Amino acid sequence: MTTSPGKTVDVIIGSPHPGFLETIQAVLKGYYPYILQQFKSVDEIIDASSNAEFKPILALIDGQDGTNTTNEWVQTTKMNYPDCHLIVLHSSAPLDFNIVKKNGADEVMHINFDREFISDMVLQLAPIDLDGENIPITALMPVDLRDMEPNITLNFDVYVHLPANHRSVILRHSGDVIEDRHVEKFKNMRQQMYVKKTQMKQFFEFARTIMSMRNIPFPISMTEKFHRSKKNIYEFMQIFLNAASGDYSMGKGILDKCKTIINELELNKTLPGPEIYDEVCRYTGNTRSYYHDALCVSAFAAYFAQLLDWPEEKRESAAIAGLLHNIGLSQANFSATEIDVTKLSGEQAHDYKFYPERSVNLVKAKKVPINQDIQDGIMQHRELPGGRGFPKALPTEDITAIGKLLSIAYSFHQLTALRDQASALAPQIAMSTMKDDAISGNGNYDLVMISTIAKKFKP
Repeated sequence: MTTSPGKTVDVIIGSPHPGFLETIQAVLKGYYPYILQQFKSVDEIIDASSNAEFKPILALIDGQDGTNTTNEWVQTTKMNYPDCHLIVLHSSAPLDFNIVKKNGADEVMHINFDREFISDMVLQLAPIDLDGENIPITALMPVDLRDMEPNITLNFDVYVHLPANHRSVILRHSGDVIEDRHVEKFKNMRQQMYVKKTQMKQFFEFARTIMSMRNIPFPISMTEKFHRSKKNIYEFMQIFLNAASGDYSMGKGILDKCKTIINELELNKTLPGPEIYDEVCRYTGNTRSYYHDALCVSAFAAYFAQLLDWPEEKRESAAIAGLLHNIGLSQANFSATEIDVTKLSGEQAHDYKFYPERSVNLVKAKKVPINQDIQDGIMQHRELPGGRGFPKALPTEDITAIGKLLSIAYSFHQLTALRDQASALAPQIAMSTMKDDAISGNGNYDLVMISTIAKKFKP
């Protein structure tokens, strides 16, 4: 049950560190029904339990101080508020997820890497109603326009996001219909429609009904598949980040989840050129997050590899490299998708440039059985011709074909994603920009590869 409009709910913020509260305030900015109450010690939580009017429905506990300290917070909170859902948010300190969950945590999440999914989990465990036109974009879920059907009564609200105005505007209320002209306009302009995350269930039911009406044998919407893929990323990141000991089965489990994402989103399906263009466009124009970056770079790498006539096995390797390319950023002490990395301090910039190598090290540490192509794609996706990239500053001749491809896929994503709440470049303009860059001699991309992709990248 969601709370009624206008009602506020108490949320425990358990941490002695002021920076933790600031981060939570940033993550939940605009979620006005949540009243965040910081407790700086477990004793304060015990004292608050005598207040009959304080009835928290959610606790967000700082996991930065390691397993033992976190366990004390978790146990104390659950003893005093047994019905309160609890999420532990961690970053750099080693944390044994198994022990923390055994003591009462519902979820253990990375405060930077899982940031996009934190709002999903918070809304799932402590649902609230958000109304009006000031709903934060993180409380909305983009929908694949293939899942929308004109002139069918909606059982959810539909929103459009205006990045320049920092607003989300309601397009249609539950009980209304979407007209043909709206769907066609959004498709032609490559714009997104959104639904509230608290209405995901209603939307998925609507979309399944539409799929059944179209006689599609497995009526699962593309939006639901995309959402499930992000859940799979969350689950394999749990394996990467868990300090508990594991074995080879964990590594195989990560690779299997990667292949599940690729198969479910049909990233390796052989398509004619114009359909590849349409598929690529479906991944553009969204706000960046670590999960979204992984899915987009994976999709672009797979589709561009197909435009290069690469065999299916090599296309799959490119897609897997895309899914794992940024996992090393989980070891950064900042959220690289939310700040301008060109403005990092000297120490932060130095640290940032090692994330591709850290991604490979995490893969090796969890014994993920990847081939050399996948490893090269992960390691080299930020390398540039002439030794101007990172982390190795490789000369042009040492950058592999899959490294060059992943670099193109990554740059294309940078250009076509929403940047600082500003408009993204249209896919064809982004591709032309990259080709022109290579022709001009700036040398950010392999000229032969980007020219071949651009030539075939047409609607």
